[in-house]
Amino acid sequence: MYKLLIVISLILVSFFQNPIISLSIGLVTGFILKDNLKDFITYVGSRPLQTGIVLIGFSISFNAFTDLLINYFPIISIFVVITFLLGLIIGRLFSLDKKFIYLISSATAICGATAALAISSIIKAKPNQISLVVFIIFLMNSIALALFPIMGRFLGLTDIQFGLFSALAIHDTASVVGSGFLYSDEAGEIATTLKVGRTIWIVPLIALIAFIENKKRSVNLKDLPKFIILFFIVIGISNIFTLPHQIYEISKLLSITFINIGIFFITLQSKIEQIDNPTSLIYPISLWITVVLISFVIVTSL
Repeated sequence: MYKLLIVISLILVSFFQNPIISLSIGLVTGFILKDNLKDFITYVGSRPLQTGIVLIGFSISFNAFTDLLINYFPIISIFVVITFLLGLIIGRLFSLDKKFIYLISSATAICGATAALAISSIIKAKPNQISLVVFIIFLMNSIALALFPIMGRFLGLTDIQFGLFSALAIHDTASVVGSGFLYSDEAGEIATTLKVGRTIWIVPLIALIAFIENKKRSVNLKDLPKFIILFFIVIGISNIFTLPHQIYEISKLLSITFINIGIFFITLQSKIEQIDNPTSLIYPISLWITVVLISFVIVTSL
């Protein structure tokens, strides 16, 4: 029965190909499943999303890719550093546990739950802290996925402005990509490319946290998510070789399908957590609102 439910959900997700609908179906399906098929869902994890992002590489020209990174990577880098420091400062003001502050600051600055999970083993975070952070990040990303495209159109943001805004102001890659493509195909490709540039900072982050915590841990390119490397490779292949037009069309269709399936499976893994201390919610929300405002100022001033 549960396997059939997953199959029906995937058919619906593939049919509608809308990130908000995919998220909604994931919430309903997850509520029905509870902990059933947990191992399968965990195994699938974010693989469909990563596959979708890699396939987007076929749609991006090398010139557009280099222009985006050359023009915006310095901004993204400064933004990541400022966000992380703001997270540490605001967290201290709320007198919260240092490990929780690290998790929220890392998640907000770089790539959401992925960044938080990457450093959790270094700082020896408690399982309940990790679960709470993942839930809070998921909650804020769900709000962003639903509201940001509406806000962008209301404010009259261009495709490139909205792509940059999504890449800066939203935590998780799934919601960045989903939000971008809800706005337009161009905004989606821009948001994806810039988010990949932001995710690269996960390697320096791991090195920094290990240094601060005095952990003897070697840091290398293996810490970089493999899909980012594959994304670069696909861009190279699609620009070096002249591929049949059908390849580009099929890859674009499949990328959107995999992204929506990825959002569905990520939603399935998000469980509601009890928040005993209101400050644990006020802190990440305060940090996020600050980040959203900074992001808006940046995109409208360029």
